[in-house]
Amino acid sequence: MWLIAIIILAALLRLQNLQLLSLKLPSGYDPFYHLRLAEVIVRSGYRPDFDYYLNYPHGLNIGWLPLFDYILAFPGMLFGFDAAIYFSLVFPVVLGVLNTILVYVIARKLGDENFALLSALVYATIPAAVHTSVLGFADHHAWNTFLVLLAFYLLLRFPPVAAAPLTVLAFSWVGAPIYAAVLALASFLHFDEKKMLRALPAFLIPVVAAVVSHTVALSFVAIAAFLVIGVFIKRFGNIRVELGYIAAAALTLAVLYLAPVKELGFVKRGVSYLIGANIYLPTIAEAQSFDFAGVMSLTGYLSFLLALPSLFTFRDRFLQAFFFTSLALSILQSRFTEILAVPISFFAANTLIYVFERTEVIVREEEESEEEDTKKKKRSKRRKERRSKKEEKLSLGDKAVVAAFLAVIFTPSFIISIKPSELSEDWQAALTWLKENTDSTSHYLTPDKGKPEYSILSWWDYGNWIVFVAKRPVVCNNFQAGAIDAARFFTAQNEEDALKIAKKRGVRYVVTDEEMGFENESGKYTGKFEAIMSIAGLKPELMDDEDVLDFYNTSMLYRLHEEDAENLKHFRLVEEFGKVKIFEVVG
Repeated sequence: MWLIAIIILAALLRLQNLQLLSLKLPSGYDPFYHLRLAEVIVRSGYRPDFDYYLNYPHGLNIGWLPLFDYILAFPGMLFGFDAAIYFSLVFPVVLGVLNTILVYVIARKLGDENFALLSALVYATIPAAVHTSVLGFADHHAWNTFLVLLAFYLLLRFPPVAAAPLTVLAFSWVGAPIYAAVLALASFLHFDEKKMLRALPAFLIPVVAAVVSHTVALSFVAIAAFLVIGVFIKRFGNIRVELGYIAAAALTLAVLYLAPVKELGFVKRGVSYLIGANIYLPTIAEAQSFDFAGVMSLTGYLSFLLALPSLFTFRDRFLQAFFFTSLALSILQSRFTEILAVPISFFAANTLIYVFERTEVIVREEEESEEEDTKKKKRSKRRKERRSKKEEKLSLGDKAVVAAFLAVIFTPSFIISIKPSELSEDWQAALTWLKENTDSTSHYLTPDKGKPEYSILSWWDYGNWIVFVAKRPVVCNNFQAGAIDAARFFTAQNEEDALKIAKKRGVRYVVTDEEMGFENESGKYTGKFEAIMSIAGLKPELMDDEDVLDFYNTSMLYRLHEEDAENLKHFRLVEEFGKVKIFEVVG
C-alpha cells in the first residue's frame, strides 16, 4: 500500500503544467528540438543528420544520437504526429515513476522493506529527479537515468545482462560513457575478481555503438580496458592498491588529455565537456561549475544533508563510489545531479531508518534473526515485546509527529520541485504571430536538402522554440553554433556593425526578450546580457556592474528592446507581446 502511495506521489509531482497537453508543446528548451526531429521522422520518413534551419545560412551537423528521437516519433509513425506529441509529453512522467520503482527494487536488494520505501520516497521528491521527468520535458535525461538504474540493478543481480541497458544508453546519448564510467568504477570497488569478470561484458558489448558514434565506442573500449586491468588488481585484495590504480587511471586520462595527438581528440572533447572548457558552458544554467548551493538545492537540501552521515555507516562500496563520482560530476556541472539523486536517496533513507530505529518507530528484524540457534527463542520473545511496546507507543499522536517530521524533511524538495514551463504566454503569442504573419520558409521537413530563404535572430535560448513552433530558421539555438555572431550583434555599439552581421546571416527578423537585458532589481543586477557579453568576448567579469550597465545602455540590444528601434534606420518594431518584441530588418 505504501509503495502505491509513493508511486502516486511521484506521478502527481511530475504532472505539472497540464496546460501543455492542450497547447501540444513541450517544456524546457532541448525538448523542442527533439520534437522537431520527431516531426521530420514522422512526416518525411527519416531522421536528418544535418539541418539548414540551424546556424543559418551555414546549417549544422546534428550531434545527438538518433535512438531517443525515434522513440519519441514511434507512436506518430503509427497514428500521426499528434500521437508523437502526446506521447512525448507523457513519456517523461512514466519514466519518472519507473525510476522511482527501480530505486525501490534496488533498495529492497540492499535492505529491508522500510529502507526500500524510504529510498523510493526520497527519490520521488528530489528536485533533480522531478525536474528531468516533469510533464512535457521530452529530453533524454529521464531516459538516461532509467537505463542507468536498470544497469545498476542488473549489475547487482545478473551482471552480464547489464550490457542490454548500457548498450541502449550508448545508442541514445553521446555522453553515455560518463554514466557507464560511474557504474564501472563502482563495480571495480565493490566486486571481487570473479564478479568483475562477470560484469566485464556489460561494459564491452556497448562497443557495438560504433555504428552510430566512434567516440562512444572508443570510450567504452577504454572503460572495458580499465576493468580488465582491474581484474588483476583485485588479486591483491588491498583497497589501497585499488585506490592507487584509480588514481593512476585518472593521471593517465589527464596525460592523454594534454597530449598533442590528433587521434586522441575524443579524449580531449570528453574531458573538455566535463570541465566546461569552452566559452558556452559557463553561460548555461544546468552546466554551472562548483555551484555547491545549486547542487544542494537540486538534491533537496535536507535530503542531501541526511545522506552525509550514512556515507560512514552504510558501508557499501558500490553506493559510496556511486555517490562520490556522481557528486564530483555534479560539482563540475550541476546537470549531473540527476544521477547524484540516486545514491542520495539510499543514504538519506538509511539515516532516516537509523532515526526511526533509535526512536523505536520501526524495528529492524534482520539483525535479531541472525543470532545463534540457542538464542532464537529469547530473541523472538524480546522482539515480540519490542514490537508490542512499539505498537503501544505509536498512538495517533505519535503517527502525526512522524508524519510532521517527514513533511519537514521533504518540504524543501516539494517547493524546489515546482518547475513552471519556460515558454511564457508572451513567447507563445510571439511565435504564433511569426508563424502566421511572416513568409513561410522552404525545406522545414527536409532540412538537409536545401537552404530556406531567410532567418530569425534571437538569443540561443529561444532558437529551438522558433524552429519548432514558428517553423522558421534561426542564427543560433541551444547547440550554440552561431551564438558568437548573435552576441556580437546584440552587443554592437553602432547600427552599421549590427547590420553587417544581420546581412551576413540572412536575418529578416530579430526577436528580443526583456530577460536578455541588464537591469537593477532591488540592488541586484539581473538578465542575460553579461552572458551575451561573455560569448562576444567582452569579459564582463572584469568590469563593475555600473560599467556593464553603461555598456548595455549603448548596445544594439538596448536600442532595440528599450528604445523600440526609434533611432535606428534599418530596424523597425513590428509587434510587441508583453516582454517579447519582434523587429524587422529594413533597407
